[in-house]
Amino acid sequence: MDRFLARLIDGILLTIVSFVIGIVLAAILIGSGGEANYAVTAVGAILGLLISFGYYVFFETTSGQTLGKMAMKLKVVGPAGAPVTVEQSLKRNFFYVFGLLALVPLPGLSFVGSLVQLGIYVFIAVTISKDTQLRQGFHDKLANETYVMKLG
Repeated sequence: MDRFLARLIDGILLTIVSFVIGIVLAAILIGSGGEANYAVTAVGAILGLLISFGYYVFFETTSGQTLGKMAMKLKVVGPAGAPVTVEQSLKRNFFYVFGLLALVPLPGLSFVGSLVQLGIYVFIAVTISKDTQLRQGFHDKLANETYVMKLG
């Protein structure tokens, strides 16, 4: 439950930041004239991905804790407690790339991307709950055996 709450806190923070940046970008792109719906969607999807990856990679590789993990007293570490590498962090958070499905100009594909992300979240939660030793999710094992530990 702590990991879920940490991810929820991080998700809320990222949503707020992405929303504010998206509004500013939309105003700039729409203010430049012409049809900007696709441009706004494309820039928003790419920025959302970069913000999410940047956030997780920065915090996981520098301190092992995102703001959500700090609040829940959790820390992500590599094998044998080593710091998480950039490669491991990118692998742990790979599922954010499905947000780029919003770039494909087909109706409903953005929704499909959101469903895929949700499915991955559920799969990760199930794999965490099934692992009785380190409580590693699929994404932890994919990232060369990272795991989340409780502090204090």
